[in-house]
Amino acid sequence: MKLLITLTLGLFFGLNLFGQENKVKELVAQGTELHDQGKYDEAIAKYKAALDIDKNSTLANYELSYTCMVTQKYEDGVIYSKKVIEQNTDNQHEAYIVLGSCLDMLGKPEKAIKTYEKGLKKYPNSNLLNYNLALTSYNQKDYNVAEKAAINAIIAKPSHGSSHVILAAIMKAKGERVKSLLSTYYFLMLEPNSKRSKINYNSLRNQLGQGVEKKDEKNINVNVPLNSSKDSEFGAAEIMVSLLAASQYTEENKSKSDMELFVETSNKFFSVLGELKKENKGFWWDLYVTKFYDLVQTKNYEAFSYYISQSGDSVTVNKWIADNSSKMQEFKVWMNKK
Repeated sequence: MKLLITLTLGLFFGLNLFGQENKVKELVAQGTELHDQGKYDEAIAKYKAALDIDKNSTLANYELSYTCMVTQKYEDGVIYSKKVIEQNTDNQHEAYIVLGSCLDMLGKPEKAIKTYEKGLKKYPNSNLLNYNLALTSYNQKDYNVAEKAAINAIIAKPSHGSSHVILAAIMKAKGERVKSLLSTYYFLMLEPNSKRSKINYNSLRNQLGQGVEKKDEKNINVNVPLNSSKDSEFGAAEIMVSLLAASQYTEENKSKSDMELFVETSNKFFSVLGELKKENKGFWWDLYVTKFYDLVQTKNYEAFSYYISQSGDSVTVNKWIADNSSKMQEFKVWMNKK
């Protein structure tokens, strides 16, 4: 009889726990749906109701921390994401991202960096942990740490546009124009027509013309920006970019349109880098230069140049794209190939 009572009680408590777990999941699911609808206060209420049933639910604690971060309740975001990390079970990766982001927004970048670094010990191939580390380090002007983290973020997920944007900003801050250009070109290939595309497109065009000034009809000043890196792997390309910018003022190019000159500049830039690649290897050469040199070899550079210029809202660009659908289709096939 005692054995039967024990088994019955065990079954009762097991079913009760199972029922509670299902209720927690149901409340969290409802909260997530409300969050996606922008009903953040209602979502928070659902998550807290789930925590009333199980205060240790990593799922509820994480979702609550994320909504707190989105709604700028950063102190609460810190509290709930720390609970997830302390339990050391599920949702760890996401919790490190939320915790670091909240700390950064609270004006504690050093603690944010330590959080990202701690998370990366567990998840070294995380795109977002590396990206956030790069962003915070960049804002702290620790450009070497930022560069390494941004590169790791891109290696983890090459299609993440923001990682290319931050890497371009880092290299621009370091005075390494060619590297900044390569990252910007790649970002614009991923995201050609958005608000931030326009900002980065303008930056690209400005950097391509950097250091060149027409004094009068016969005199053009060309100043090659100093490369802050210790090596000279992009030295020849740096000089070439300035010379290409100066060439737009020659008699030969006088009658060419702005877009025609941009197409030619991109083509020659990628071509020279492709030739230099024979003697170099590493991240910059293996990802960016290889991709863009293949663009030249497959004759897709013209379509590419117009494609990444869409954010400029130019009538000329839009007309060319409409009139050259076959070239655009060939380019898109090339762009999407592995």
